Amino acid sequence: MMTSEGPGWKRMVVLLVLVVVYLCVGAAIFSHIEGDPEIERRLQLEAFLRNFIGNHSCVKHDDLINVLGQVDQEFTFALNTLRNTTVYTQWDFIGAFSFVVTVVTTIGYGNLAPKTYPGKVALVVYALIGIPITLIMLNYLGQLLTRLSTRVNKCKLCSTKPLVNKLLNMVLIVTLGLTILFILPASVFSYVEDWTVLEALYYCFVTLSTIGFGDYIAAISENRIGHRGTGDLYRIVTYIWILFGLAYLSLLINYISNVFIKKAEEMERLTKEKLEAEISRLQQELAKTGKSVCKTAANVKSSVKGKMWEAPSGNNNGIDQESGSVTLLRIAQLEET
Repeated sequence: MMTSEGPGWKRMVVLLVLVVVYLCVGAAIFSHIEGDPEIERRLQLEAFLRNFIGNHSCVKHDDLINVLGQVDQEFTFALNTLRNTTVYTQWDFIGAFSFVVTVVTTIGYGNLAPKTYPGKVALVVYALIGIPITLIMLNYLGQLLTRLSTRVNKCKLCSTKPLVNKLLNMVLIVTLGLTILFILPASVFSYVEDWTVLEALYYCFVTLSTIGFGDYIAAISENRIGHRGTGDLYRIVTYIWILFGLAYLSLLINYISNVFIKKAEEMERLTKEKLEAEISRLQQELAKTGKSVCKTAANVKSSVKGKMWEAPSGNNNGIDQESGSVTLLRIAQLEET
């Protein structure tokens, strides 16, 4: 069991081994799933570039490398420039607001980052202050959601069967949370961002779990909302969804973690009880064996004590009078002890 000082070293080692094994399994799975498709994509890209250079001999190899290097730094801007699309600065107030949201929530999409040294220094200071404040706020928001889930859990949907009632309440809480924070937002993202439903659900989980790969980002890319004001409102609603979603998903992950911890502690308790019971049984067996040995020894002692010892005549059996006296003396000493 956990003490006030925290888990012991044995449990820590077990958890560390479990995490390392889990990471190795995950690495093997994703390496198998994503490895070959990546090689295929890169071979296709290599063929495309070689074909492009072959069909456009006027383009120098070094110039093409320079162009690709510049485009890589501002890909969205370069793409919109080629499309003749009006490009707004990413660092307007709404764009900067989306940036600081990803900073203080530790999502960190990576699509927007400071390029100047003053901006990088300001980011470090801002994050050191903003992340703890945001975590405290999310903690209180999680407590409010916990109170709400507790009230829902008290609903008597099936009062005659408390166990079924508790299960139904739990299903209701999870269903409401998943619907409001995953299914409905995914439907909106699927329409506005022109994503598939699976891509939208994937984005929801990656964002709310603060994994934040940045391969899908809502409210900043080109979407079906063309009006700037409507787009800004869409962004603000998205950020509010992120805050509530973070609190809900952290609550859900915390609940799952507690279930695993309780199961582990229960298994540890049962194992300890089994070991103690086995040790107690062995001690009882040893005690019984000891009593049996003592009883046997007492019987032997009494039988020896009851015998009549006399000096044998002659050299019968090789025992003389002197050895008989010595034997009687030893038996006398044994009786005294």
